[in-house]
Amino acid sequence: MEFLVALEASAFSMWVKESSTAYVAVLAFHTIGLTFLVGISGATAMRILGVVPSMPLAPMADFFPLMLVGFLINLLTGSVLLCLYPTDYLVDPVIYIKLAAIVVALVMINKINTHVFAHEDPETRAQTKTAKRYAATLLCMWLISIVAGRVIAYTLPTRLQTAAAVLIVVSAVLLVGYLVGRSRGWIKSS
Repeated sequence: MEFLVALEASAFSMWVKESSTAYVAVLAFHTIGLTFLVGISGATAMRILGVVPSMPLAPMADFFPLMLVGFLINLLTGSVLLCLYPTDYLVDPVIYIKLAAIVVALVMINKINTHVFAHEDPETRAQTKTAKRYAATLLCMWLISIVAGRVIAYTLPTRLQTAAAVLIVVSAVLLVGYLVGRSRGWIKSS
């Protein structure tokens, strides 16, 4: 615990906390990393699940290096954010939920890469139940990770309200998205 207290009180941590520019820059780069990692992998997962089937899947494999760049940016910026208040964050179970969801999401990205894109015909491989299960799991893990990351700064009542609101909004968006997607032919039943 002494190490965590020293880390929290270090010159670097204090500089980032007290400098609005440094803190905002870290958050901005964390968001950019999320865009590369979660955005690209999420779009790939949604395509595997049947959203916009007219979009070719094979070229999406070329985006996997950008996902790695996003992961590395988030690893660095997430470590900086963790160093700001390690005595609070490392005793909070929400951080471990977030980290577990990230690990599972990264495993799912790897499984999608090897199951779908490591073969000659990714379109056919994407139609398998295994690929769809990997894609759905990936999207769920990103949702859990992002919500957990957001509520780390909140008190318990606010966390519970946020979790309930997210469940309601996600359910409504999925329902509306499914209905619109079916009516426009973007989503086809398998």
